[in-house]
Amino acid sequence: MARQADKLQPVPVWLGRLRMELRQLAMPVLMSSRRGLLSVSFEVPLTPLDAPPADAQVWQFWQRPESEHCLLGLGLAHRETASGSRRFHHLDAVWQGLRGGWTRISQGHARPRARAFLGFAFDPGFQPDDAWEGFENALIQIPRLLVEWHHGCCVISFNCHLDQAGKPEQLFSRWMDDLDLLLKHTETAEKSVSSCLIREQPSAGSWQRQVADAVNAAERGDLDKVVLSRSLKLRFNRPVEHRRLLSGLARRYPGCNILSVSFGGDVLLAATPERLLHTSAQRVHCDALAGTLPVDARNRDADMEAHEHAPVVSAIRNALDPLCKELSVDECPGRLNLNNLAHLYTAIRGELRPGIRAMQILDRLHPTPAVGGMPRKQALEWMGQDERWQRGWYTGGFGWLGDNNQADLSVLLRCARIHGNRASLYAGAGITRVSDPQRELRETEMKFEPMLRALTEC
Repeated sequence: MARQADKLQPVPVWLGRLRMELRQLAMPVLMSSRRGLLSVSFEVPLTPLDAPPADAQVWQFWQRPESEHCLLGLGLAHRETASGSRRFHHLDAVWQGLRGGWTRISQGHARPRARAFLGFAFDPGFQPDDAWEGFENALIQIPRLLVEWHHGCCVISFNCHLDQAGKPEQLFSRWMDDLDLLLKHTETAEKSVSSCLIREQPSAGSWQRQVADAVNAAERGDLDKVVLSRSLKLRFNRPVEHRRLLSGLARRYPGCNILSVSFGGDVLLAATPERLLHTSAQRVHCDALAGTLPVDARNRDADMEAHEHAPVVSAIRNALDPLCKELSVDECPGRLNLNNLAHLYTAIRGELRPGIRAMQILDRLHPTPAVGGMPRKQALEWMGQDERWQRGWYTGGFGWLGDNNQADLSVLLRCARIHGNRASLYAGAGITRVSDPQRELRETEMKFEPMLRALTEC
């Protein structure tokens, strides 16, 4: 249902023309009996932002600096949630239904496109508590205003669900408020910052005892690997400036995906090195990222490669194999260097069988042994008994879905949850029969370090 409108005049008059043409293009659809989603898209000369607008309350932000690709969503046009063991099946059906009834109007060179943000918790049984207020177990969200920058081109889309849009004038007013918010650049003054540690969860000593118990279980053959995690809770002398924090992470870690999401309360942000799933048409790409070393380590750790990294590669291969006509796996892991630490890394690529969709792959992949363990059932049972705190979205995933079987989803690692002047940081380590509790504790400290440094400098 795509239409082509006349090309906008160049700046400085593009903003006025956009407001006028948005009304002209959207009003006939808003006044019709059509149902489902509506998007009106424009190509505009807007320079990329490195963080959501300062006054935004609800947003989704995804950026891969090295590929010059960024998506920013403001407000809410439509949301669908799910939980339980079939959460991805449900959201897949929702997504297919939304795409089938989506009216898309484009202006100029802007291609009509469907985009949605997808986020989910680690555990399909997760129920939001005070620590994760506002974060659903799993959701697909269509923003009211979507901006996408890719290789120097910017497309802005105004979205609504026609069954929920309300009166046209109210909708136009909300769209203009979102646009004004996007174009408003607010600089934050530099301020000194200090922090104090409120709580480790669990304490370093308790966590090392958990690691020792997991090592004993692996030696008995109860499990091969389990990923145990920790949290640090910090308090600062002023509200954390999450926009400055986000832009700083993008500068320091251009090879990572930079993510941020807020549902009106807490802010979750991450600089994650692990791409869980990237699909386009019939191609799929997954990262096997497991095994952490100091960045100055000269050689790979043979025990780590055999007991921690190789099982992740094997599990991803086994998950993808029934879905692919062809599958290629790097013969030997490489090293992904990230400032203070390095990870063993193996790229896995495949050509999908006809009809295989991104969400079907996600259902088979998550959780990989890199964030859960193996055998999966035994590792998750161990974690359920031993981890006495809610991971929430940590080690879950966040990213976006698009047309032509496009998806780009990242594992939520190296992340922080911000609430006013408080921050919660998360880190974990894979435990096998060759693990040493003191060394694993140090690994989590290395993983905390980038976000701690960024927080104290923001």
